[in-house]
Amino acid sequence: MTGGKTRSSLSTLAIIVVIGCAMGWAIFQWPWATDAAGAALLVYIALEWSSMSQGGRRMLAAALAAAATAAVFLPQALPVLRHGLAESTFIIGLFTTLGMLRDSAQSSRLIRRCGEQMVHQRPGHRYAALSLGSHLISLVLNFGVLPLLGIMITKGNTLKAAGGDETVKDIRKRRMMTAVLRGFAMMTVWSPLAVSFTVIQQVVPDLVWWHLLPLQVVLSLILMGWGWALDRMDFPPHASRLPPHRHQTDFRPILSLSLLVTAVVTGAVALAELLGVRLVVGAMIVVPLSALVWLYTQQSGTAPRRLALTARLFLRRLGASLPGYRSEVAMLGGAMFLGTVVAAFVTPEDTAQAIALVPLPPIVLAVLLAWSVMVAAHLGISQLVTITLLGNALGSLSAAGIDPLVMASGMLGAWALSICTTPVGAAVMSVARVADVPVKVVSRTWNRRFVLVGALLLGVWMVILSLIL
Repeated sequence: MTGGKTRSSLSTLAIIVVIGCAMGWAIFQWPWATDAAGAALLVYIALEWSSMSQGGRRMLAAALAAAATAAVFLPQALPVLRHGLAESTFIIGLFTTLGMLRDSAQSSRLIRRCGEQMVHQRPGHRYAALSLGSHLISLVLNFGVLPLLGIMITKGNTLKAAGGDETVKDIRKRRMMTAVLRGFAMMTVWSPLAVSFTVIQQVVPDLVWWHLLPLQVVLSLILMGWGWALDRMDFPPHASRLPPHRHQTDFRPILSLSLLVTAVVTGAVALAELLGVRLVVGAMIVVPLSALVWLYTQQSGTAPRRLALTARLFLRRLGASLPGYRSEVAMLGGAMFLGTVVAAFVTPEDTAQAIALVPLPPIVLAVLLAWSVMVAAHLGISQLVTITLLGNALGSLSAAGIDPLVMASGMLGAWALSICTTPVGAAVMSVARVADVPVKVVSRTWNRRFVLVGALLLGVWMVILSLIL
């Protein structure tokens, strides 16, 4: 027991060092910060190795193999390995920082009230409410929105509520769970708080995020609109007599959550501009502060008592959640390191020459590259790995006249769509577990048409953007 507590404490401290050093490098350019963050990450991995999932261990094994190959074949291997480790620590710092907001959100009565309002909508409004609600809540809960709303759906979707019809109950489960999954996935199209947005900022050259953000909001609305239309086509309104709907919607919790999310994003943007750093760095500073304030508002009593409770709860939750991210740290960090090191074997000049040999217009090649992210994800290859490996190709396409905004928009759209169909993705597996159905049912039966037509819409979107920009 004591040994386990010691290990958890050391792991927590290691990740805190990773976060602090990642921000130290991004804000102050401390030359030692990236190496210190990398060393702390390696300590964390060593401490948590025995408890990691098999998928996490395989990803780390692949990263280690890439490092060994680089050491043997690259003449300047050390800078490449240090760069790969630095990129990994930055992604891990962002992911674990965002988790602090999720810790505060999970105990919030506001989140539960929002979930209840979304689940108990009338049938004609339920898909839209759950899709938009999941989209909104995922900004603060991330993956946590899936079990939260999923459990609410399971509890509310009873045989009695379906009028005793088992078929109606199954249809409702499918419609509601797909709405939640798609709403969450489309959040990654545009959210500055998403890992996908950070990765795209790192690999797409000359990308201006404030030009990208409004485009991505439009794209997310298009894809979410397609999801709603597909739901209506697959399950048109029927004349079956079901128990009358008596739930009255209270929009106050949803409005409060919207204001909270807006405040967090606005704070991140403002701080990033003030410090002259990337948006993600602003988020890494604002999110922990927001988590503390949110946790403080959940306490009762005098101000000193609330402060003491907040500090104690915050530290206790960090001690539980940071070691618990071991598998996510392995998957995200290992994928980022693997992609960065493998990309070092292919120079931008080689990529440009290869692209020049393809007898296709640059925009067609750009669309095919975006689709390749989706195909790779369906085969079990992380979007992070694929997009990092494509980094040189993206730069070459920019040189060929494809606006960086087109490439970034396409890659973010492909990342989001592939979340709904990859059978090894955390989102699909979480939905399948809550809905008590096989993973293939969620990824293929429930979402195949949504993703295939969504890919076509994404291709058209990229072509239109290329013509406008």
